[in-house]
Amino acid sequence: MSEKCKKITEYRMYDLPQDIPAILLTGDEWYISSEVSSRLHFHNCTEIGFCHSGGGVIEFENKKCLAFNEGDIAIISKHIPHTTYSDKGAKSLWSYMFVDFSGILQDALSGGDIHEGAALFNKAKHPNIHYFAGCLMQELESKKSGWQQLFESVSLSLYYEFSRLHNEQSKSAAAPGSFMLKSALDYIRDNYMNPISIGELADICRFSESHFRRQFNSTMGTSPHDFITATRISRACILLSTTNSSILNIAEAVGMSSIASFNRNFKRIIGQSPREYRSTSSKSRLGNEHIIAYKGWMKAEERPSFVAGEDS
Repeated sequence: MSEKCKKITEYRMYDLPQDIPAILLTGDEWYISSEVSSRLHFHNCTEIGFCHSGGGVIEFENKKCLAFNEGDIAIISKHIPHTTYSDKGAKSLWSYMFVDFSGILQDALSGGDIHEGAALFNKAKHPNIHYFAGCLMQELESKKSGWQQLFESVSLSLYYEFSRLHNEQSKSAAAPGSFMLKSALDYIRDNYMNPISIGELADICRFSESHFRRQFNSTMGTSPHDFITATRISRACILLSTTNSSILNIAEAVGMSSIASFNRNFKRIIGQSPREYRSTSSKSRLGNEHIIAYKGWMKAEERPSFVAGEDS
């Protein structure tokens, strides 16, 4: 049973701002303990981590690891399962940016794919990566006049520098492989508002439907159907918090088949009705309005209160 649990992967989803899809998590509380999680996790966007102090390991699938030290920057693309832990008996201090480079750079790259991978960058060996990433963090934290334009231009520089250096580091035996469910997760993210069949998702991953269901359940710890529902509910949370649309219209906009099904699943996942969530969201989510509380990290080392496939 314990071996089976280790295969489950948590999806930590961040709904980023529309104008500049990026958020920053920083402060003295962002310490990572030496306790090793029994589960890997992945994000729906690129994670850029700044290790301010301490050392430890970033572990990927198949026990592939990257050892980090104070001053390193980790860049991990979306849909790459991983976990981070500090050296035994110690805690490392981090800051994190979560960025959708495809959203920021889609015009500059003419719709090209964002290079994917995971790597650590030492400041002495890779000063450009540190300079560009540091500029992004500073602009995102200060948000001074014209910060959006600067963020876009520096993002492009970081993207090209990362792409250029990644091939060198990907030759390492510690470099993670591609996530077999990535194509299906991308499809769900882009098409959650439309009907989605399990057969479609299986075809995208080039699996039989039965094999896809087994693989999805064993990896994600939930069924494809429940994962799609959770994705729709997470999008509904954003609409409830940021628009005046009726609950019925929101249910339809996120692809729920009926208002009864929407209300029932919303209550099951969030623990509140859509109406209750809307009335309290502006206060309870102030300052973190782009982080889904039941999936994304709200505070360092806080386990998400909802994990797909578990009872809330």
